Amino acid sequence: MWERNPRSLYRKNGKALQLAIELLEREANKEAKIACHANEEDRLLRRLPVERCSSDSDLTDGSAYSYDDDAPPHGIIGIRTAILFLAALAWCSVLAAAAAGEVDGVFNVKDYGARGDGVTDDTKVMGTITAPPAGAWSGKNYWLMFYKVHGLTVTGGSTGLLDGRGWTWWRNKCKGYADCVTKAPTVSTNISKYSVGGHELRRRGAAPIQKKDSPQMHIAVSQSSKVHLTQLTITAPGDSPNTDGVHISQSENVHVSRSTIGTGDDCVSISSRSRFVTVDGIVCGPGHGVSVGSLGRNGATASVEYIDVKNVHFINTTNGARIKTWQGGKGYAKSISFTDIKFTNVDHPVVINQFYVDHHHVPNMGAVALSNITYKNLRGTWKHKTAVDFNCGESGSCTNIHVNSVAITAADGGRTVSRCQNAQGDTSGYVYPKIPCLK
Repeated sequence: MWERNPRSLYRKNGKALQLAIELLEREANKEAKIACHANEEDRLLRRLPVERCSSDSDLTDGSAYSYDDDAPPHGIIGIRTAILFLAALAWCSVLAAAAAGEVDGVFNVKDYGARGDGVTDDTKVMGTITAPPAGAWSGKNYWLMFYKVHGLTVTGGSTGLLDGRGWTWWRNKCKGYADCVTKAPTVSTNISKYSVGGHELRRRGAAPIQKKDSPQMHIAVSQSSKVHLTQLTITAPGDSPNTDGVHISQSENVHVSRSTIGTGDDCVSISSRSRFVTVDGIVCGPGHGVSVGSLGRNGATASVEYIDVKNVHFINTTNGARIKTWQGGKGYAKSISFTDIKFTNVDHPVVINQFYVDHHHVPNMGAVALSNITYKNLRGTWKHKTAVDFNCGESGSCTNIHVNSVAITAADGGRTVSRCQNAQGDTSGYVYPKIPCLK
């Protein structure tokens, strides 16, 4: 494992290096003495030099030397000496490589590579790991990818930081620009279908793993199960495009907990073919909230179920608890709950949007069926837009919507506004603002 500060490598290992060099010198002197004492026939046979020898040579100290089986058939350096020499040279290279990194422990991942045993890995993030520059991504989709690993744990050190250096990509984003030819890397960390078994990204002790400024998604969980992401800190500017904190797709039994996420997109997004996902104890902001979706794009068939979002605090986000689907989609999203949620100055605290599009409102063409959606114990403030917005399709695609104990007020003290279109369900307990289309 690399030391955090390269200088400590010199402090801790300089003595060992000095001893290795001294041993190397002794071996070289020994072989030189053998050369000086060898007779002419032996010198020719073993090709030992004689030009270093003289009657007053300090190498001829009168000691008796037998011929060394390690002496080479070609040249002066023996096998043992060569090994020592190469070892010392390699260690010098290690120190030089460490010194080439920044003094405070910042290393570029492009300069280092590691391959596990394909079974188990326990990796501690020490110092700052930086992504390669934009031009180095050609032909590569991932920065850090966990591939064919069983039982993965990544823990944070006292200052563990993964820096995606995304600003070089954001200013050349592809979305909305016809001339764009190179998209940013999909993720900075990918947990894929090849990573089977239990996976955990977490902190150890008092310091979480910190991730910032990914070109796009910071963490993507795809086609996986039994994944636990906890005590993470993920940051990116609020206007950085497509920088979801955690994106979950085609996965089950995923748990995201006790983390602080602030990005330019969803703090956590849950897309199709995901089930049994828990988001618990998240502070989200800036960003677009915690979103189920988008689902059903380009007529796709979606399936999402058993999603539990709880104990989340949204601060200065554009959305809070959101479900978003495209018109024309198929399939379902059901058994979704948002419980014990706090909002602070959120534009749209509660959203169901079945007309999710990039640019314009599309006429009704069917929608992903939403059912058994529960909102319970929601509190906080909203600003300048709509506090509760249920915008459902005309085909009865939002059913069994349950709202219990909600109190969302305007941050400026004004009137709180809600909108409810084509949603079917009920309310219980104190609910403010009123939601007219629910019983």
